[in-house]
Amino acid sequence: MQPETAQLNQFLVEVFHDVMRLEEQALATGPFKNLSVSEMHVIEAVCDGQQSKANSMAALAARLRVSAGTLTISVKTLEQKGYLLRQRSRSDRRRVLVVPTSLGQKAYEVHRQFHSRMVASVEERLSPEQLQALAQALATLHLFFTTR
Repeated sequence: MQPETAQLNQFLVEVFHDVMRLEEQALATGPFKNLSVSEMHVIEAVCDGQQSKANSMAALAARLRVSAGTLTISVKTLEQKGYLLRQRSRSDRRRVLVVPTSLGQKAYEVHRQFHSRMVASVEERLSPEQLQALAQALATLHLFFTTR
Protein backbone atom coordinates (compact mmCIF):
# COMPACT_ATOMS: atom_id res chain seq x y z
CA MET A 1 0.00 0.00 0.00
CA GLN A 2 1.35 3.42 -0.96
CA PRO A 3 1.99 5.82 1.96
CA GLU A 4 -0.66 8.23 0.61
CA THR A 5 -3.18 5.40 0.36
CA ALA A 6 -2.49 4.28 3.92
CA GLN A 7 -2.75 7.86 5.15
CA LEU A 8 -6.06 8.36 3.32
CA ASN A 9 -7.42 5.13 4.79
CA GLN A 10 -6.39 6.14 8.30
CA PHE A 11 -7.84 9.61 7.82
CA LEU A 12 -11.22 8.32 6.60
CA VAL A 13 -11.51 5.90 9.51
CA GLU A 14 -10.52 8.54 12.06
CA VAL A 15 -12.84 11.22 10.65
CA PHE A 16 -15.75 8.78 10.65
CA HIS A 17 -15.07 7.86 14.27
CA ASP A 18 -14.55 11.51 15.25
CA VAL A 19 -17.90 12.57 13.81
CA MET A 20 -19.67 9.62 15.46
CA ARG A 21 -18.02 10.44 18.79
CA LEU A 22 -19.03 14.09 18.55
CA GLU A 23 -22.62 13.16 17.69
CA GLU A 24 -22.75 10.71 20.61
CA GLN A 25 -21.37 13.36 22.98
CA ALA A 26 -23.83 15.98 21.74
CA LEU A 27 -26.74 13.62 22.31
CA ALA A 28 -25.47 12.44 25.71
CA THR A 29 -25.06 15.98 27.03
CA GLY A 30 -28.05 17.57 25.32
CA PRO A 31 -31.78 17.52 25.98
CA PHE A 32 -32.30 14.25 24.04
CA LYS A 33 -30.21 11.84 26.12
CA ASN A 34 -32.57 8.95 25.44
CA LEU A 35 -31.68 8.90 21.72
CA SER A 36 -28.88 6.97 20.07
CA VAL A 37 -27.07 8.36 17.04
CA SER A 38 -28.82 5.86 14.77
CA GLU A 39 -32.21 6.85 16.21
CA MET A 40 -31.38 10.50 15.60
CA HIS A 41 -30.52 9.66 12.00
CA VAL A 42 -33.92 8.00 11.59
CA ILE A 43 -35.61 11.15 12.91
CA GLU A 44 -33.47 13.21 10.54
CA ALA A 45 -34.49 11.04 7.58
CA VAL A 46 -38.16 11.32 8.55
CA CYS A 47 -38.04 15.12 8.84
CA ASP A 48 -36.08 15.51 5.60
CA GLY A 49 -38.37 12.99 3.91
CA GLN A 50 -41.48 14.80 5.06
CA GLN A 51 -40.25 18.00 3.41
CA SER A 52 -39.72 16.18 0.10
CA LYS A 53 -42.83 13.96 0.40
CA ALA A 54 -40.59 10.89 0.73
CA ASN A 55 -41.58 9.82 4.22
CA SER A 56 -43.14 6.44 3.48
CA MET A 57 -41.64 3.43 5.22
CA ALA A 58 -40.30 2.16 1.89
CA ALA A 59 -38.69 5.49 0.96
CA LEU A 60 -37.15 5.89 4.41
CA ALA A 61 -35.73 2.35 4.41
CA ALA A 62 -34.16 3.02 1.01
CA ARG A 63 -32.76 6.38 2.12
CA LEU A 64 -31.26 4.91 5.28
CA ARG A 65 -30.14 1.77 3.42
CA VAL A 66 -31.75 -0.56 5.93
CA SER A 67 -34.32 -3.30 5.56
CA ALA A 68 -38.01 -2.61 6.09
CA GLY A 69 -37.88 -4.79 9.20
CA THR A 70 -34.98 -2.84 10.71
CA LEU A 71 -36.75 0.44 10.04
CA THR A 72 -39.99 -0.88 11.53
CA ILE A 73 -38.22 -1.72 14.78
CA SER A 74 -36.53 1.70 14.92
CA VAL A 75 -39.75 3.57 14.16
CA LYS A 76 -41.67 1.56 16.75
CA THR A 77 -39.04 2.40 19.38
CA LEU A 78 -39.13 6.07 18.43
CA GLU A 79 -42.94 6.04 18.58
CA GLN A 80 -42.75 4.65 22.12
CA LYS A 81 -40.28 7.40 23.04
CA GLY A 82 -42.65 10.03 21.63
CA TYR A 83 -40.56 11.21 18.65
CA LEU A 84 -42.40 9.73 15.65
CA LEU A 85 -45.86 8.64 14.53
CA ARG A 86 -46.90 6.20 11.81
CA GLN A 87 -49.97 7.15 9.78
CA ARG A 88 -51.78 5.65 6.83
CA SER A 89 -51.64 7.75 3.68
CA ARG A 90 -54.96 9.47 2.97
CA SER A 91 -54.57 8.94 -0.78
CA ASP A 92 -53.39 5.32 -0.61
CA ARG A 93 -54.30 3.48 2.59
CA ARG A 94 -51.70 0.78 1.83
CA ARG A 95 -48.84 3.27 2.33
CA VAL A 96 -47.57 3.97 5.83
CA LEU A 97 -46.12 7.42 6.34
CA VAL A 98 -43.86 8.40 9.22
CA VAL A 99 -44.11 11.88 10.68
CA PRO A 100 -42.29 13.58 13.54
CA THR A 101 -44.09 14.64 16.68
CA SER A 102 -43.32 18.09 18.10
CA LEU A 103 -40.66 16.39 20.25
CA GLY A 104 -39.20 14.72 17.16
CA GLN A 105 -39.14 18.05 15.34
CA LYS A 106 -37.31 19.65 18.29
CA ALA A 107 -34.71 16.86 18.31
CA TYR A 108 -34.25 17.34 14.56
CA GLU A 109 -33.69 21.08 14.96
CA VAL A 110 -31.11 20.55 17.73
CA HIS A 111 -29.32 17.98 15.55
CA ARG A 112 -29.34 20.39 12.57
CA GLN A 113 -27.79 23.07 14.78
CA PHE A 114 -25.07 20.61 15.81
CA HIS A 115 -24.27 19.96 12.15
CA SER A 116 -24.33 23.70 11.37
CA ARG A 117 -21.82 24.38 14.15
CA MET A 118 -19.59 21.55 12.94
CA VAL A 119 -19.62 22.86 9.35
CA ALA A 120 -19.04 26.46 10.49
CA SER A 121 -16.06 25.31 12.54
CA VAL A 122 -14.52 23.70 9.46
CA GLU A 123 -15.37 26.69 7.24
CA GLU A 124 -13.60 29.17 9.50
CA ARG A 125 -10.36 27.19 9.26
CA LEU A 126 -10.24 26.94 5.46
CA SER A 127 -9.77 29.41 2.66
CA PRO A 128 -12.51 29.58 0.00
CA GLU A 129 -10.26 27.59 -2.35
CA GLN A 130 -9.60 24.91 0.26
CA LEU A 131 -13.30 24.74 1.06
CA GLN A 132 -14.13 24.25 -2.62
CA ALA A 133 -11.49 21.53 -2.97
CA LEU A 134 -12.79 19.78 0.15
CA ALA A 135 -16.37 19.95 -1.11
CA GLN A 136 -15.34 18.44 -4.45
CA ALA A 137 -13.35 15.68 -2.77
CA LEU A 138 -16.22 14.85 -0.43
CA ALA A 139 -18.66 14.79 -3.37
CA THR A 140 -16.40 12.24 -5.04
CA LEU A 141 -16.29 10.15 -1.85
CA HIS A 142 -20.04 10.38 -1.48
CA LEU A 143 -20.53 9.17 -5.04
CA PHE A 144 -18.23 6.22 -4.34
CA PHE A 145 -20.15 5.25 -1.19
CA THR A 146 -23.60 5.68 -2.72
CA THR A 147 -22.84 3.58 -5.78
CA ARG A 148 -21.71 0.58 -3.74
